[in-house]
Amino acid sequence: MRTQRFELLRPHEILHEKSIRPIVYLPVGPLEWHGPAMPIGTDPLIAEAVARQSASYTGGVVMPTLYVGTERERSASLLEAKGFDDTSQYIVGMDVPRNCIRSLYSKEDVFGMMIREFLNLLVKQGYLLIVIVNAHMATGQVNTLQRQAVEFSNETDSAVSVFSPNIPLDETDLDQGHGTIRETSMMMFLNPDSVDLKQFPDKPVRLKNTDWGIADSCTFALQPNEDKTIVYDPRDSEAQLGGFYIQRAVDSLVRQVESDWESITTSQHS
Repeated sequence: MRTQRFELLRPHEILHEKSIRPIVYLPVGPLEWHGPAMPIGTDPLIAEAVARQSASYTGGVVMPTLYVGTERERSASLLEAKGFDDTSQYIVGMDVPRNCIRSLYSKEDVFGMMIREFLNLLVKQGYLLIVIVNAHMATGQVNTLQRQAVEFSNETDSAVSVFSPNIPLDETDLDQGHGTIRETSMMMFLNPDSVDLKQFPDKPVRLKNTDWGIADSCTFALQPNEDKTIVYDPRDSEAQLGGFYIQRAVDSLVRQVESDWESITTSQHS
């Protein structure tokens, strides 16, 4: 196959690939603050890379990435866990007051409408398996995608699944944070020039959630460090580790797609 990228395929190539396996991947994620050292497109870039690598194994095509996503206001309990003294502040997603720019979040209903329209278009194209690859784990985003996946899978001839590339390396890997080691390592592997850890102060200065707009899984679970600093420090990131995370995600997605495709073909022949 010359390329899996839908936008680079000629019409007869699209038809040929669809005749082999009518599978399409749709990477999704917002342009969002990930700290001063990371690119604003971290989530969708990770989703795109995992989708393209997976398609090279499973067949199918990859749609242009949708740089869209949604977030909601943070709860008082999460603001307290992050270390804010004033928990009545209106803070959306990762846009803490100290950030120099704001993220490009869509309202949840608008995000849902955009996803619905793209799913409708892909159903009309005749794809039997639509795989949404979503690296942005905001509750509203995940729920919207899952809800529409269930709806389309039951009300159209297409099956829609949602996959997150945020796969732990093993049972001891608890880094599911935002802008922490896992995501930073992945971007160092995918695009080394996009990461600049010199934007952070040198160690042993610890990184506070409120100062940098990043947060680890401990904080999201409302069990932060006593001093409200990052446990999985992005300054400890390594490109090689990022490669392991990417491969882990690709392997997991390929297994999911192959299983979904087997279910589709089995139902067609039953």
